[in-house]
Amino acid sequence: MESIFWSLGRADGVEILGGLWRPFLIGLVLYYSGYLGVWLQTLARAAGLTRFRPLAAAEAVDVLVVIPTLLKTRDDVDSLRDAAATVVDNRYPGRVVLVMAIDGSDDRPALVAELEGWARGYRGAATVLVAKVPQRAGKGVAVAAGLARAEAAVAGGEVPCLPPVFFNMDADGVLGPRALERMVATLVRPGWLTRQRPMIVASNVLVRRAHYWAGWRGFFTMRYQLALQVAREYMTSISITRNNNGLLPVTGVSGALYATWTTLHQHQARHAAYMQALRWRDVVAWWLGARPPRFADFRGEPNVHATAGPGDDTWLAWLAMSARWRDGQIDLELPRSPLHALARLVRSWFVRPIAYDPLARVYTATPTAIRALFKQRVRWNSSRPWLLHRFGRMPYFAWDLGAWVMADLLLLLFIHATILVGVLLWPLADRPATWLALLVLGFLFNLVVRGAATLLAMIQDHDLRGHWHKLLALPLAGPFHFVFNIATTTVGLIQDVFGFGVNTHFAPETTLAASGVGRPALAYRVTRCARLIGRALRHGDVAPGRFWFGWHASAWTVDGYAGWTDRRRWRGRGGVLPSPRARRRTRPDLAAG
Repeated sequence: MESIFWSLGRADGVEILGGLWRPFLIGLVLYYSGYLGVWLQTLARAAGLTRFRPLAAAEAVDVLVVIPTLLKTRDDVDSLRDAAATVVDNRYPGRVVLVMAIDGSDDRPALVAELEGWARGYRGAATVLVAKVPQRAGKGVAVAAGLARAEAAVAGGEVPCLPPVFFNMDADGVLGPRALERMVATLVRPGWLTRQRPMIVASNVLVRRAHYWAGWRGFFTMRYQLALQVAREYMTSISITRNNNGLLPVTGVSGALYATWTTLHQHQARHAAYMQALRWRDVVAWWLGARPPRFADFRGEPNVHATAGPGDDTWLAWLAMSARWRDGQIDLELPRSPLHALARLVRSWFVRPIAYDPLARVYTATPTAIRALFKQRVRWNSSRPWLLHRFGRMPYFAWDLGAWVMADLLLLLFIHATILVGVLLWPLADRPATWLALLVLGFLFNLVVRGAATLLAMIQDHDLRGHWHKLLALPLAGPFHFVFNIATTTVGLIQDVFGFGVNTHFAPETTLAASGVGRPALAYRVTRCARLIGRALRHGDVAPGRFWFGWHASAWTVDGYAGWTDRRRWRGRGGVLPSPRARRRTRPDLAAG
């Protein structure tokens, strides 16, 4: 660290890179540390040492598959029915309950009625249901509605019992052969060494081949080039890094398809409200010897809205990381003391709650326009700081969650920051030729590493011939990563932490406001405070309080989310309502704030 500050003080780009290369190399070792395990596992499968063992009758438990979606067009209906068909035809040996959860069902009643008719007329092995959320509320709320529809089906006698295993699947996904069975087998079978069952299982998400390859003529178009880059990236960022055997535990799953315990999902909304009830005084008291507030004793109302928004899949993965098995039941209680928290942290390195099956495949689509893909990546890459903010004081108790999440986030930010330094310091370089040579070496190093990772992923998937096109993406993989990962992370982080918040329209403002949690959004808070000061000096009608730097609505301020998804509503970037006199001059809908 001392050498880094010394180099920054000299303000020479080459010397700065010289001071960063050692910690950068350590970061890469941590990031790629799981690749050796992937190679050994792949060799073991190729040699026939490990083979998939089909589920026995007692292991083939009932499964609940919820597919949340918006129905806007006829294509959405067709896509949803294709996804549903791959679920019911996936040859799962147990009972399958499929719920298609329609978010904003009142917007397209004719399409919803058609889908309900198809569900009622289905006569296959699965039970197909439709859940409706009348007004759009976001994916997390739609998933909860799907679970509630299954519970109502049990109460009404449509389904004999609530399935113990829960799947979340995107509406644009298509399942690979026996994907459900493979993921259930991973979930219900204890690990051979730890003898513990995982809490959640991730799938291998792949881009459909027709989506990224249409021959050489399509290869030279922007649409197929972007899809090809994403397809190659998924082979490494998901196919390889989801293997949870590296030096740093995996801290996320993909919402395209994951499997978990239905009980864990049932706890989600209540646990979200419980986390909001934790206070800093509880953290201090815990360090002084008091027991933390018990989740079992929490009597607050569940808050399903707090689970919606960007990163809803990671939200559940983090909940799974803080859970453990006790007497055959899922236990979500906090550690009794810092010593217990340390013991759970050490244990979590050996007993990892997130598992993965690389041959449980789901094929999906990707945005093929620069603007749409950039917006998607801003949403993805800004969700971690947002989720940390929403988890509140929870990570300070649950070190088996907080330590790994912070390590993962800091590692990502450090690697991205180092690459930014290496690319953008040309004006500071006293030796531009040396700087350019380092840039070329960095590009070649990136090409070799990503090429080796892509080949390993292809070997792991047992389909070199089917994936060879993705090697064509390697020359532009570095620039693609810089624009759609590093730049989007930077933009999202600046907007969400230091700016006015990231507005991705992933959930409507009514849901985000009902969540009870805001954004870090320092610029918004400072601007709001400045405007309140100005109003207090001019009108003298603002009482002092913590809300001056807050996010939520008060008698003088609107909620920070106001106007994000409904542009007809008044939105001041400081969140301050007009004075009473000015409010009388505005339209009624604007004055309501």
